[in-house]
Amino acid sequence: MSAVLVLLAFLFFAAAMYLRWLPALIAVPAMAVVMALAAGVPVSALETIVVGGSASLAPVYVAVVFGALLGRVTLDTGIARSMVNLAAEYGGERPLPFALAVCAIVALLFTSLSGLGAIIMVGSIVLPILMTTGVPRTIAATLFLMSFALGFIFNIANWKFYTSYFHVTREEMIPYAVALAAVDAAAMLVYAIVAFRRERGYATWSVRAGPVEDDDDEPRVPSIALIVPVLPIALYYSPLHLDAAPAFVVSAIAGALIAGPRDAVQTLVAAAIRGVEDVAPALLLFMGIGMLFVATQQPQFSAALHALVAGSWVRNPIAFVALFGLASPLALYRGPLNPFGVGIAVFTVLLASNALPPPVLVAAIMAVVQVQNVCDPTNTANVWVANFTGVDIETITKRTLPFQTAVATAGALLCVTATPALFGVRAFAAIAQPAYAQVGGLLAAPSARGRIGVGGNGTPFGDEAASAVEAALSKAGWRAFLTRDRPGDADCSKKPYAAYVDVLSSTFALVEGVDLDVGLRLEDCGGWIVGEWHDHAVFANGPQRTDAQGLAAQGAGRVLAWASSEPVRSANLLRTGLARAPGDAPSFYYSLFKTVDGNMRLYVRGGGPAYEAGLRSGDVVNKIDGKWWWEYGTYQAQMRAYDGKPHVFEIVRNGVTSTVTLGEPYT
Repeated sequence: MSAVLVLLAFLFFAAAMYLRWLPALIAVPAMAVVMALAAGVPVSALETIVVGGSASLAPVYVAVVFGALLGRVTLDTGIARSMVNLAAEYGGERPLPFALAVCAIVALLFTSLSGLGAIIMVGSIVLPILMTTGVPRTIAATLFLMSFALGFIFNIANWKFYTSYFHVTREEMIPYAVALAAVDAAAMLVYAIVAFRRERGYATWSVRAGPVEDDDDEPRVPSIALIVPVLPIALYYSPLHLDAAPAFVVSAIAGALIAGPRDAVQTLVAAAIRGVEDVAPALLLFMGIGMLFVATQQPQFSAALHALVAGSWVRNPIAFVALFGLASPLALYRGPLNPFGVGIAVFTVLLASNALPPPVLVAAIMAVVQVQNVCDPTNTANVWVANFTGVDIETITKRTLPFQTAVATAGALLCVTATPALFGVRAFAAIAQPAYAQVGGLLAAPSARGRIGVGGNGTPFGDEAASAVEAALSKAGWRAFLTRDRPGDADCSKKPYAAYVDVLSSTFALVEGVDLDVGLRLEDCGGWIVGEWHDHAVFANGPQRTDAQGLAAQGAGRVLAWASSEPVRSANLLRTGLARAPGDAPSFYYSLFKTVDGNMRLYVRGGGPAYEAGLRSGDVVNKIDGKWWWEYGTYQAQMRAYDGKPHVFEIVRNGVTSTVTLGEPYT
């Protein structure tokens, strides 16, 4: 119930902001409080959310304020005007190609830059240039964010988060990242063309190159002052590795001294005051964003959202595309798909439950992040860009959301259609569950229904016992016949039987005589053991053929007694080749066992989900879900075969190491 309340609260406030019923300054902190209460966070924790959240983004406030200081210095000293004139001169009268070229540079920069400080540093240079070379401010703001998101696909710091938190490798994700970037770049190109065509009068914004008349009221600055706006980036990459805030301060001081050393102090004081005024709305919104961020970190959120993502439904291709593609706007407003908001709880639950292989889960995150990075009004980057360009923040969302949702949907479709090629795993179930006759090698062939094979172990007593078992079962009305096979070596598609009785015999010399043991192992058509029974007796003068036949008849009686006590399971065994009954847990049909050499090995049913995924009986298991099996402990590792979860195995077969990811269990 709490999950539903959280989702409803999120949808209400998201709609209120999108439709402009409430300004973001009010809606975001209100969302934080209401969602926290809906998730079951105690009232006593609200102080932490409100007070702690307001201060949680303090480093961001500092970067924003000092970035505004630099911005005001460049404006008040005339540096910005000089840059605008220079940009207008070289920008020409074709704003669209020029804007796309600038976007390519921005995307390249943000493969390594990250954080709001970098946004401000690059945006302070790029946005004025775009807006003064014929690009309307709304298009400049949106293209800047879209190019930032394009570069962020390959961002080094972001990939560190993926590899450390989700335990994927860079090599696993590169093919998908390249494909997603191609889709994102195409969407940005289409958006730019459409947006410029809408703005039919955009050319009147551009400044025709030509001589610039002197204006005695405008301060003149030396040419060297033009390096001031790019100085923060130089300081960031210099051996000093200055953070954003000190880089802005140093650059602002340098700009004031270069442009007018006599008035440097007055320039800096005035720029500081006016800079704070410029970013005051953004600072207030950052406080609300901090409250929302702290609220989503409460443990009650993870518990509340667990119900929404529990189960294997997300492995259905249609459900996957619907959730991570069409529903990707749920990443907005720190919503349930935002990995930097409420969504971190959702993705943590999905990771812990093995609902999706880690590379596929990261791909889903990368898809929805394309919506979040560009369209989310609660992003600090969006707040700053909107404030800097004077564009309403909801306008940015409305302009870009259709295009970025299309990118996320295309990314989700890439996952479900090309998972084996991109990640080397099979992650998704069939769109619809196959009919009984179309299950392939999992179930018995129609010609094998009702038939049961009986085979000995090749010893004289074993073969005699097998003949006795076949006779006893046939007398009871079963369609038994003698054969010798290893059911687990292949699937059921070509087997002449739906079930198999493996008759085992062994002798042990004792003081009293020789002990003869006759065992019957009932298996399904894929070699999965249904039951096992043993009868034995000690013979002073050694066992005879008739003794083996007698013990075998007792064993056959035990099989028939089992069938009588389990009528549904036995009927299904002979009809379908699987001894299942209603209520049985989903199964991949494999087990783990430790051998005397210290290795953990696999026993796999032929034709079962584990078999289809690529596991085989006898494979040596090194790792389970990226960890050495002994890190779990022997018992805990073996129990993972029965939890119904799609684990990832590193196995060794014939000296070759490979990785196998399970798909969907049989239900």
